[in-house]
Amino acid sequence: ANSTGSVHGTPYWMAPEVINESGYGRKSDIWSVGCTVFEMATGKPPLAAMDRVAAMFYIGAHRGLMPSLPDRFSSAAVEFVHACLTRNQHERPSALQLLDHPFVKGRQ
Repeated sequence: ANSTGSVHGTPYWMAPEVINESGYGRKSDIWSVGCTVFEMATGKPPLAAMDRVAAMFYIGAHRGLMPSLPDRFSSAAVEFVHACLTRNQHERPSALQLLDHPFVKGRQ
């Protein structure tokens, strides 16, 4: 955010709390990790079919469910991205918790 209070940057990787400016920190980066893994797997970030403003409103809306990785990916990968894209940052796993995830440890 800049001095006028508006959010800058690409919304496709922004956590809801960043878009809503409702207090963000390390857990916001976890959301971005999930978006990055999604993009590495599929070639595009979640919601890439939407334009930037539509994506920002969608992510910021509490009812907006984020897309899952397609079924062709391992259940560990699908679950990892889903965990990272937990809407409530207080329920979102920490980096330490994610280091113990089967997707990171290489166990299916």
